[in-house]
Amino acid sequence: MWPLPPERMPYTNLNTAAFDGRGRIWFTGQNGIYGRLDPRTSDMTVWDAPKGRGPYGITATPTGDIWFVSLAGNYLANVELESGAATVYEPPTKEQGARRVWSDSKGRLWISAWNSGNVSVYDPAAKRWNQWKLPGASPRTYAVWVDPDDKIWLTDWAANAVVRFDPEKETFASFPSDRPGANVRQLLGRKGEAWIAESGTERIRVIRYR
Repeated sequence: MWPLPPERMPYTNLNTAAFDGRGRIWFTGQNGIYGRLDPRTSDMTVWDAPKGRGPYGITATPTGDIWFVSLAGNYLANVELESGAATVYEPPTKEQGARRVWSDSKGRLWISAWNSGNVSVYDPAAKRWNQWKLPGASPRTYAVWVDPDDKIWLTDWAANAVVRFDPEKETFASFPSDRPGANVRQLLGRKGEAWIAESGTERIRVIRYR
């Protein structure tokens, strides 16, 4: 167990974590911090996030680079792995509410945008953004997960559904929960299976697909 430095206590609202390519774990705190811990040496460093409050989802690319998003700050950021310096990338939609982020096999960053109801992607190699609105009148996009075939899975709280997005065809498929108020905050899976934690119904669900 590794407590945060005393000057960062008592409340940082820690949110999400991801390992870089060197075995160190990076984490976000919604009260305006992000940090890095080396479990082998117990060395920990915590930085103030750009724009203050908001750091939320975080992910590692296949090459071990670390990116995080800020819900209150409305941005995507890449961290320099040694210095910890964060470089901010502004999505094309203002105040979109970037909630979670996941890398695909090519290192593109897929973002669930809570305020706008979009799924966005940033391609660092091409330095290009793209975005799509989820189906429905007022989607609220929370979780995101990229499956082994680079299909994008998201959760829409307004529709009480899990949504799969095919970037090649630019099409959505929706899988509503059979209980109201599923409130899915995080997704994970493996080839052929999407696993869903329904925080509002206190159960785990799986969608099996070809």
